[in-house]
Amino acid sequence: MFDENIKKDVITSLGKLGLTDKEAAVYLALLSLGEVGSSKIISHTALHGQYVYQALDSLESKGLAQHVIKRGRKKFSAKSPNRLASLIDQQKRLADNVVTQLQSMIVLPPAQQFEIFQGEESFIAHEFELLDLASEHSELLVIGGEGDNFYQVMGHELIRYEKIRSKKNIKIKYLGSEAQRETLSKSKSDRRLFEYKLLPGMFTGLVNTNIWSNCIGLNLFGEPVTAFVMKNQQIADSYKQFFNALWQMAK
Repeated sequence: MFDENIKKDVITSLGKLGLTDKEAAVYLALLSLGEVGSSKIISHTALHGQYVYQALDSLESKGLAQHVIKRGRKKFSAKSPNRLASLIDQQKRLADNVVTQLQSMIVLPPAQQFEIFQGEESFIAHEFELLDLASEHSELLVIGGEGDNFYQVMGHELIRYEKIRSKKNIKIKYLGSEAQRETLSKSKSDRRLFEYKLLPGMFTGLVNTNIWSNCIGLNLFGEPVTAFVMKNQQIADSYKQFFNALWQMAK
């Protein structure tokens, strides 16, 4: 019933939701076969019987499969895929509880924290975290340059990012290079609350600097993309003064 490419994509997605490859394969087999005995599942998946039995037990414990006894033999069937949403809710509640417990154990200097985020997924997740923590009507100051690949890294997530930023009325002030004139002009047209100025002949590297109310971030758009983030009010205030001085000089 499933195209092989689609099947691989679905198994990968189910893996991200917490199922092993074998559990995902058995679950797809149940969806395809209906109510069947274990021998048909083994034949359909080409998995060793032991793996199939283990997967069935796990799927039943997760509420994704069930069995009945007919003529002394177990018959298995899949339960609604809607159950997957419930699993995610359970995982989120568990994650929230763990975060609360871990936060009570953390000992960090109160005035300063330093973190590194490497790889696109980590970078994007942190960008949304910074956005969530930002106050309404606040502003993000950016010192960018010709190598600023923020748009490329964010990809389709930029749409969601902009919706949140727009809803919170967070303003962006961007200092860029002359080489970015066309790109920044388009950004000003496409993005709400976006201003820019140019400093000709400057900022040609792969690094940009983000300045929030109480932290700064250095984003390196190399391979892999890496963000160095420091939370320190005094340093953030100092960088704001530096930015404002450059903003007055720029055109």
